[in-house]
Amino acid sequence: MSNNLFPVPISFHIFNRPETTLKVFEKIRNIKPSKLFITADGPRKNVEGDNEKCREVRSIVDEIDWECEVFTNFSESNKGSYKSTLEGITWVFEHVALAIILEDDCIPHQSFFRFCHELLYFYENDERIALISGNNFLFGKHKMPYSYYFSRYTHMWGWATWKRTWDQVDFAMINWPEFRDMGGLELIFKRKYEITYWQEIMQQMYDGKKGPHWDYLLLLSMYMNNALVIRSSVNLIYNTGYGVGSTHFEIKSIMHEIETKDMIFPLTHPPFICKHLVADELVDSYEFSGGYSKYIINKIISLLPKVIISFLKKIRNKYHSMF
Repeated sequence: MSNNLFPVPISFHIFNRPETTLKVFEKIRNIKPSKLFITADGPRKNVEGDNEKCREVRSIVDEIDWECEVFTNFSESNKGSYKSTLEGITWVFEHVALAIILEDDCIPHQSFFRFCHELLYFYENDERIALISGNNFLFGKHKMPYSYYFSRYTHMWGWATWKRTWDQVDFAMINWPEFRDMGGLELIFKRKYEITYWQEIMQQMYDGKKGPHWDYLLLLSMYMNNALVIRSSVNLIYNTGYGVGSTHFEIKSIMHEIETKDMIFPLTHPPFICKHLVADELVDSYEFSGGYSKYIINKIISLLPKVIISFLKKIRNKYHSMF
């Protein structure tokens, strides 16, 4: 096999979006990985056009024009985003010890691959590091003197990790009650509203009141194992995964379609390994708990009659659709 091939395996997750899938595939083709794993979810029943779109997307296998070991995991039936992605990543790590993971709506900057490649091997045996993310949601509000920083938050729009990290994840949440009762989240977060926010999410998944999210379970595993995430100092992933038919985002969020920038090499490594609290608090304020003010607003809203809450949600959705 040629020495010019990219040595890190790529795990590519696809479904029924030919246009964006091709854009991500072209980025993968440019680096020519020596191993390419493709996981494809199956078409949904009674959804017009799904069969044709899924077939079209899977035909990208025919476009692989470099020397490459190709592994395919194509489902005949629709498993849904959670099960398809979880099983797909698990399948990849049955074959390799590390990988870069991309979905069909996450378009990477070309320097993303080298960034992941170097750090996967740099931190390969350092269990303080759980994964590497190509997402930066600081919007230039906090300049970094280094090529990356360490965070308590995972972001899965273009990322890389090791089998050792994935194998630790407690997908059945067997250990959640003990971790909750010993005050595990209090060891990660210092503010009550942050603890409340994450405890409600985890407890709802545990009780079956909320659908499971493999990324949140990976986050919980990271907290249980006192590990950190590497976040790039510039945004390396352009995400188009929103709109009608999107699994998670019917409305475009401020994190979608952020301009990507070139990572400068050689990498400048931070001299210490600890989470960047200023950066994390900024991200939390608009992506997760929303800060203390949102905590109070949510408490007030929870006391309102359901008919008023429904009306407010309609107004919010109408407002967002204007932008």
